[in-house]
Amino acid sequence: MSNPRRIVTTEPENSETPLDKAGSWVTPNRLFFVRNHFAVPQVDAAAWRLRIEGCVDRPREWSLDELNTLPERTVFSTMECAGNGRSFLVPHVHGVQWGAGAVGHAEWTGVPVRLLLEQSGLQPETKEILFEGLDSGRESDHPDVLTFARSLPLEKALHRDTLLVTKMNGEPLEAIHGAPVRLLVPGWYGVASVKWLGRIAALDHSFHGYYQSKKYTIQQRMPDGATKKVVVGPMAVKSEIIRPHADEKLGLGTNRIFGVAWAGQEAIARVEVSVDGGKTWADAELLGPQAPYSWSLWEYLWEVAEPGAYTILARATSAGGRVQPGSHDPLLGGYQIHFSRPRHVAVERQKRSDDRRADLGTLLYDMNAFAEENVRLALDVELEVMEGAGI
Repeated sequence: MSNPRRIVTTEPENSETPLDKAGSWVTPNRLFFVRNHFAVPQVDAAAWRLRIEGCVDRPREWSLDELNTLPERTVFSTMECAGNGRSFLVPHVHGVQWGAGAVGHAEWTGVPVRLLLEQSGLQPETKEILFEGLDSGRESDHPDVLTFARSLPLEKALHRDTLLVTKMNGEPLEAIHGAPVRLLVPGWYGVASVKWLGRIAALDHSFHGYYQSKKYTIQQRMPDGATKKVVVGPMAVKSEIIRPHADEKLGLGTNRIFGVAWAGQEAIARVEVSVDGGKTWADAELLGPQAPYSWSLWEYLWEVAEPGAYTILARATSAGGRVQPGSHDPLLGGYQIHFSRPRHVAVERQKRSDDRRADLGTLLYDMNAFAEENVRLALDVELEVMEGAGI
């Protein structure tokens, strides 16, 4: 069976969600993008153990069966690779040359990380929580074998939506997506959501591993004009046009422009569309729920009276007021690529227009599932912070 994703590299596999075939609210598992730094590790779920250690009172290991006895939580969240869109940068930037499809939206089910940390008893000096995967290999600019690892600030690691995921879209997590257990850090770029999790360590210092200090860093401009290196974290506000396709030929009359938009930890508040290269803008209609972590679908019905060449742009605004920029900030290097990209189309007099609306049946099914699951699977356990418990 051929791979339904768009292959970018084969060893290891890095492949994109075909957005033109996945324009629904939830991305099917088989179409969901894959980001690997090394080969997929072979993990025996029955023998798998998750170690909790570091600045804790009670280090321990968890089996998958033990983990499955804890209360689960379900979160709908968009996941995007920090380098998504890198192939569109000029001049060329080194790294995996992603198009627009290193992104997807899924239902993630798992156990909040804080439940395990609570049972081990975090010590008060803890500053960060380190998450280490079972995948390993070499990078061309490093002499040693590396294990993929990232840390989170304590507050984010203890958030109730930071999960140890075992299910994706209601199905057991697949190996290519990090089985038996992966981390989910909703609202942050996918690099934070470590796959094939094998170790969690509470740290009393900042972690400076390869994928946190050498890779996945950007420059941040300070108020005094200076810049400093910071770790890639929360996702930026962004939109993508799914239809019409690039260089598509459209007809006079009503044409439907359709896409998705997301803003990490914030909901989408607005999407605007321009059909004249950014000179004028009009509001698109948002379809379905606008929720933190989740992308929103949107559409704009464009009435075209004259044939010719047109440049379409989309611009998203988050609930917190962040606006998608019109160009890439060089300080971001090859990461956080979220500028509005032009979509060039031609309108021909003899061509039939396309005003097909979204598949509302599919959309409403997904949206109803969203509403029901968030009620049915809400975490009903109060996670209290006890004095001296270290959480």
